[in-house]
Amino acid sequence: MSERKDIDHRIKGVEEARTVLSWYLKPGPRNAADTVARLIDILDDRDFVATLDRLNRRKVIRLVE
Repeated sequence: MSERKDIDHRIKGVEEARTVLSWYLKPGPRNAADTVARLIDILDDRDFVATLDRLNRRKVIRLVE
């Protein structure tokens, strides 16, 4: 992947995570366990972690092994 695509992928992941958090912070019923699971799905995605590895030029530790 080009560095520009890596940056775009990283931004997309952060935007998705922010959306999940904004849903959680809105008034009404919420489920913390579901929110955390959705965040892990986004932030621990293999492609997302690989993008972080490349952009940081070092190995990023996965959230869930």
